[in-house]
Amino acid sequence: MFMKRVCDSNVAAIALAAITLSTGVSSARGDEPRQQNWTARLRGAIAQALARNPELTSMEARIEAARRRVSQAASLPDPELELGVKDVPVASPSLSRSDFTMEMVSAKQRLPAPGKLPAQQRAAQAELDALGSEHARHVAEIAADVADAFFALVSLDSRIEIVETSRRRLSEAAVSARERYRVGKGAQADVLRADLEKTTLDDRLANLRAERRSQAARFNTLQFLPAGTPVAPSVTGPAFPIDDRRAASEEDLFRQASEESPAIAAAQAQLRGAAERLELARVERRPDWTLTGYYARRERFEDLAGATASFNLPWFHPRRLSDRRAEAEAEVSAARATLSAVRNDLSREIEIAYADLEKNREQARLYRDSILPQAEINYRAAREAYAVGSIDFLTYIRAATDLDTYQAESVERGTGIGRALAMLQKASGLPLIEGSPAPGGEHVEK
Repeated sequence: MFMKRVCDSNVAAIALAAITLSTGVSSARGDEPRQQNWTARLRGAIAQALARNPELTSMEARIEAARRRVSQAASLPDPELELGVKDVPVASPSLSRSDFTMEMVSAKQRLPAPGKLPAQQRAAQAELDALGSEHARHVAEIAADVADAFFALVSLDSRIEIVETSRRRLSEAAVSARERYRVGKGAQADVLRADLEKTTLDDRLANLRAERRSQAARFNTLQFLPAGTPVAPSVTGPAFPIDDRRAASEEDLFRQASEESPAIAAAQAQLRGAAERLELARVERRPDWTLTGYYARRERFEDLAGATASFNLPWFHPRRLSDRRAEAEAEVSAARATLSAVRNDLSREIEIAYADLEKNREQARLYRDSILPQAEINYRAAREAYAVGSIDFLTYIRAATDLDTYQAESVERGTGIGRALAMLQKASGLPLIEGSPAPGGEHVEK
């Protein structure tokens, strides 16, 4: 159940720092929640989600029950003790008149055939391992879902801030357009256009706030908080080092996931359990022995003692044995097919998630190095040109709108890296997200 992390903590932190991709958006709001370290917020949210999740508590109880079954599976059946009297005359009950009347105590112990108890114990251990691996997979998925919701909120907060900044800019432009129209240097269409753009931004802002409310509800419910609990705005920070390549390559990640993925480990444990049940079906043909010893006390005659050994005849019903073995063989075949399917799904999901990660990295780099600088230069040039009357209002508005659009897209690509990493963790089951516990570790703070 224990495994090493795919990436060291620095690599994970760098990958998750995608939420702080430089977008040209101001982060100075002055309210204390936005100054809180985002990694600490994410760690806290993941810890709370794992600590409060009743499904994890249920699984931990099932794991504990399975752990108790392992030692039970290797134990001998309970011995039997029998007390009684034998051969008492019916017509005139007496313990001393007949030579055959006796008070008797006997003890009996059944001994399963060689190989049965070890096979039962190994099957129980395989069940325990499968439950532990399923638990680790579930923990990784919950942490990934929390991270995905967190990054979605970061994206929405940044985009809302961009739209609010754009609206303030348009308000200033509208004032300028009205003033130019008042003195006869501008057209009424410019004023109407400015008002239309402001209304459009109001509509976009309403949509973004509604979407944020939905994502906040998801973020809260993943932590088992009331859906309407206020979620503080996300903090922005320094630029994300997009060119950093210390993260595991796709080939290394797939190789490690093949070796350590909880989903594969669970399927392998289920296959081991099926194989042990098949072995148990094979040794079912061996007879179980029962040893019996007794002591008989008689009132007027010599006491008696004896011992017997008996065994069952499992081969007396060969059809039952053959059906039992065929059943176990079918379970082994099913477990093998399940393992193959899990490996195939793992390969597909890692490929999809890694492709999304690479796409967002490349696009984030493109926005940082080319598109955003060009858009900012274009906007500044348009603003200066409009101020001196070299271009019309529509051209200026288009330059401002383009800048806002590219800033929002840059934010999407930056947070997309974090969301793709969360999807990659969910696909592989490996602890890639900062704050995700390693399999085998405690997820609840006791």
